[in-house]
Amino acid sequence: MGSKDIADVGQAGILVLLGTVLSMFSGFLFRLIGARYLTTDQFGLVVLGISLVNIVSLPCLFGLNQGVVRFIAAERNGQYRDTYITVSILTVIAMGGVAGFLGFLFKDTLKNELFGSATPDLLLYMFLCTIPIFALLKLVGGILRGEMNSKGFVRISKIIRPGSKLILAGVAVFVFGTSMSVAVAFFVSILFTTSAGVYLVWAEGWQPQIDRSAKITQLYRFSLPLVISSSIFILLSYLDKTLIAYYQSPDHVAVYEVAVTIASLLGLFRSAFGFLLYPKLTEQLADGNESIIAPMYQQTTKWILGLTTPAFAALALRPDFLIFLFGEQYEVAEIKPLLVLLGLGLFLNAVTGPNGEAMLGFGRSKSVLIYNTIAVSINFVLNLVLIPKYGLIGAATASLLGYTAMNVLKSIDLYIMHNILVVSIESILMSIASFTVVAFGLVIVPANSSMILEIITLSAVGVISGGMGVLMLWMTGGISEEDRNLVSKFIKSIQGNI
Repeated sequence: MGSKDIADVGQAGILVLLGTVLSMFSGFLFRLIGARYLTTDQFGLVVLGISLVNIVSLPCLFGLNQGVVRFIAAERNGQYRDTYITVSILTVIAMGGVAGFLGFLFKDTLKNELFGSATPDLLLYMFLCTIPIFALLKLVGGILRGEMNSKGFVRISKIIRPGSKLILAGVAVFVFGTSMSVAVAFFVSILFTTSAGVYLVWAEGWQPQIDRSAKITQLYRFSLPLVISSSIFILLSYLDKTLIAYYQSPDHVAVYEVAVTIASLLGLFRSAFGFLLYPKLTEQLADGNESIIAPMYQQTTKWILGLTTPAFAALALRPDFLIFLFGEQYEVAEIKPLLVLLGLGLFLNAVTGPNGEAMLGFGRSKSVLIYNTIAVSINFVLNLVLIPKYGLIGAATASLLGYTAMNVLKSIDLYIMHNILVVSIESILMSIASFTVVAFGLVIVPANSSMILEIITLSAVGVISGGMGVLMLWMTGGISEEDRNLVSKFIKSIQGNI
C-alpha cells in the first residue's frame, strides 16, 4: 500500500508537471510579449497591477485554499464535503467584495503611492475588480487539490488560465499596445477561468448546502493562520516588486520582473510533484499510517532535486540567451546577478520540498504561520533597508534570505518533531554529480551565437547530467522500488494513450 501511494504522488506529479510546463511556457510568453512590445513603464504598470491582485487576494482567501484541502482529503464518506466547499466559496466571495470596496475607497492613495498620479483610474479599477474573482479561482484550485483531482486541476490552473491569459493579452498588446488593454485582458481571462473552475466543481457532484454538524469552526480555526503562511511564495514574489515601485519606479519593476520570470522556472518540478503530497499525507495520517510519511517525503524531494539541479546550474551559469529573449532594453550585466540570487533562493525552496505542506498534513498550521511570518518579516525589513541603498540587488538579496530562513526553519522542525530528513544523502550526491557535469560541460562548450544551437547545447548537457545523476543514485543504492513503480506506471500510461 505504501509503495503504491508513493508512486501515486509521482504519477500525479508527472501529470501536473506536463500541465505546469505548458503553464510556465505560456506565462513566460506572456511576460516576454509584454516586455518586448510594451514600453518599460507600461509593462511595469501591468506587473504592478498583477502584483496588487495577488497580494490583496491573500486575506480574501482566509487561508481556505489550503485549509479546505485537508478537510476534504480527510473525509471518509464525503458527508460534509459539500458543506466545506459551500462555506469556503461564500467566505471568499464576501471577503473579496470587501477588499474590492476598500480598494475603490482608497484608490487615490494606491495610485499616488504605487502606480503614479498619471495612471488612468480605469486601469486601477480593472485590477481591483479582478481581486475577488482571482481569490475564488485560487480557492477552486484548493478544492480540486483536496479531491486529488489532478486532471481537473491541470485543466483549470495549468491550461485554461494561462492559455486564455496569453491569447487575450497577446491580442491586447498587438492590437492596442497599452497597459489598459492588457489589464482588461487579464480580467476577462480570470473571469472565464473561474467560471470554468466553479462549473467543474459543480459537475463533479458539488451541491451547495450547509450542514451545521460539520466542523466549520475547526475549518476556520485551521485555515486562519494560513492567511499568510499558505501564500508565502506570493508574498515573497510580489512584496519586493511593490516596494521597488515605491522606492524607485515601474521601469525598475519591469527589469526585476524579467529576472523573476526566468528564476521562477526552477519551481516547476516542486509545484508538480508537491501537488498530491499534501492531501496524500493527510489521507495516510487519517488512516494511521504515519510510518509511510518520511519515505514518501524523501522520495518526492529526490525526484524534485534530480530534475531541478541541471536547470539551476544552467540558469546560474549561462542565462544569457533567456535574457536576450526579452529585448535589447534588458541588459545581461544588470539581470544576471539578480538571476543568481533569486535562482539560489528558489533552488533551495524547491529541493527542500513542500515542507510547509507536510506540516499542514500533520495539522500544524500555527507552526507554519510562525515560520512563514518570520520569513516574510525578514524579507520585508531587508527590502526596506536594502532597496533604497542597493536597488534591485538589495531586493533579490532580501528574497534569497527570506526563502533561506523559511526553508531552514521548516526542515529543522520536520526532523525534530517528526523525524523526517527532507533530503537523503544519496539525493545530495546525485545533485552534486549533476551540477558538476553541467558546470564542466558549459566550461568546455563555448556559448553559441545561434539561440537554437544554444538551446540544443544546454538540453544535451542537461540530459547528460541527469544520466550522471541517475548513475550516482544507482551506485549509492538510492534507486528505490517506488522509482521502478513510477517508471512502470509512466510507461503504461504512455502505451495506453498511443
